[in-house]
Amino acid sequence: MKRFEALAAILFIIFGTRGITYNSGKGTFFCPSCNEFRDYEQKRCRRVFTLYFIPIIPLDILQEYVECKICKCTYKLEALQYDPAAKKQKFKAEFHKAILKVMVTMMLADEKIEESEKQLISRVYINLAGHPLDEVDLIQEMYQVKNSKLSMQELLKSMTPSLNDYGKEMVIKAAFLTASADGKIDSEEKRLLTELASALEMSPSHLNAVIQEMVS
Repeated sequence: MKRFEALAAILFIIFGTRGITYNSGKGTFFCPSCNEFRDYEQKRCRRVFTLYFIPIIPLDILQEYVECKICKCTYKLEALQYDPAAKKQKFKAEFHKAILKVMVTMMLADEKIEESEKQLISRVYINLAGHPLDEVDLIQEMYQVKNSKLSMQELLKSMTPSLNDYGKEMVIKAAFLTASADGKIDSEEKRLLTELASALEMSPSHLNAVIQEMVS
């Protein structure tokens, strides 16, 4: 009888595993939902071995994330690395490069390179980026435009969702100034202007309004 009771006791041992979530850190991060810096808690969910529902042995980590203490939204740990100021600066640099590519493409459209066009590109670029564009950089950009697998239209389409109307108009104005630097705008340059507007999701009337503003 005692042997039976001992065996029964063994059989009724209850064990298993479950996840336990606990705080593993805290700090401040830029919350995408709040759109500003907030305090966060870093949370970790770990699987543990339980005996009679009591956690005994920690096992593997199931999940790790950060939670905004204000809106309670959760994000992957990569959210802690997000720097809105650095992202804005990176976008500005990419935008300046895109405008330079647009101007160089427009300059090469009629297969003639005028000194007036090169000078205008340099002036526009320094006003835009805040630093000069030397001859070597311009020649390198011309080479890249001629041999690039990514078209100007594809480049602009990738940026369009982040551009407001002012940014789109800046692109068109830079292109128009380059096209008209030699005193005339030929059919190929007009076609490129239309394609630019299309890539930027600008209506024909919007394009015409920008051009009218430039010539008035």
